[in-house]
Amino acid sequence: MNLSKLSTVFLCLGTLMLSACSPSENQALAAEPSVPVVSSTSVTKPVPVYRGNFLKDAAALAKAEHDLKTLPRFHGKSLKFFDNIVFFSGPRPRIELDIQNPENPERIDHYVYWQGTWRRNDILRKPPPPESLNIAQHLTPLSQVRFADVAVVAKEWEQKARSVNAVETDAYYVSFVYLRSENKHFWHTATIEAIGAQYYLSFHTDKTVWEFKKL
Repeated sequence: MNLSKLSTVFLCLGTLMLSACSPSENQALAAEPSVPVVSSTSVTKPVPVYRGNFLKDAAALAKAEHDLKTLPRFHGKSLKFFDNIVFFSGPRPRIELDIQNPENPERIDHYVYWQGTWRRNDILRKPPPPESLNIAQHLTPLSQVRFADVAVVAKEWEQKARSVNAVETDAYYVSFVYLRSENKHFWHTATIEAIGAQYYLSFHTDKTVWEFKKL
């Protein structure tokens, strides 16, 4: 792919974590709304607010993956997610993704992991896709992603941030993304902000650096 074209793609990827939502839903995510409790989908007891950087806690990330796959409604089923999975740190560490409903393949449900609990969030659920949309082209088996790999990516982000004297050395989000134009999955990360400069860092699925460059 042409480097200038790839740069344009990456400059736009900062908003990709919201791309699966409608404009109104984008506003809701950007404002970090409280996550409504859905009685039938909350299957674990809430725990105290997470302390530390969630993105660097491999054990906590692995637990979140296990808890998602073992929800009663998903037991024994092969799950597929739509476009991307986004992992956040900060004051409200969480994971957000859209999952194809195993009972109704045309339905895409939005799930949020927060305070140790997975909830289906119907407010942010994707509307029924248009008939022209090939849903299968946007789906990735959840088995292809190890949530604990986020910790490796986040720690490498920290090292790269320190190497350029970045203002912030803790990654605040990491996203597993499917780039359809390249038919490629990769790890997209937050822009590294240094004084007078910005840097972009991305990783292949094996967690090796794909691109690290000044924007």
